Amino acid sequence: ISGVLAGGANQKVALLNRSDATQFAAVQSSTTSAGGAYKFVVASATSNTHYRVTSGSIKSAELYEGVKYVLTSAVSATTVAAGQPLTFSGTVTPAQVGHEVYLERQNPSGGYHVVDVTSVVAGGTYSLAHYVFGQGKQVYRIKVPGDPSNQAVSGTPFQIEVTPAPLGTLRPVPQGSLPR
Repeated sequence: ISGVLAGGANQKVALLNRSDATQFAAVQSSTTSAGGAYKFVVASATSNTHYRVTSGSIKSAELYEGVKYVLTSAVSATTVAAGQPLTFSGTVTPAQVGHEVYLERQNPSGGYHVVDVTSVVAGGTYSLAHYVFGQGKQVYRIKVPGDPSNQAVSGTPFQIEVTPAPLGTLRPVPQGSLPR
């Protein structure tokens, strides 16, 4: 993090940071150069972090560094008969047992909507069996929603070809249950 303190040759500056749920606190200090320049080297953030540099009563603008979960995702097959399940599985890092994981299906307009939900278990893994209906090409993806520590992340979409259900699995409608 670097900048220039206007008219601030050889002045003390402090780097402050905070998470979404805390107040700013000083983490480093330095002295500006003859031209007022300063530079702080910070380690990669492991959670969402806000930074600010101060000198006396002067405060810089806030710099926000968002951190996303690391997500892996896989699907058991890319072709499935209607009415049969696909298993979506993978890992979420950092592992937060109980954190929700969404299975989303792409809308005809291009956006996505949630069709099923599971949660992270010990070891940061998740697995979800989802029954697929319809026919033709369908697109699914895994999404981990954000929270105060990490931003949301979505996995690479899966294109699934849904074939008609085999005739042997179809059952006739019982007599007397049809509308008149």
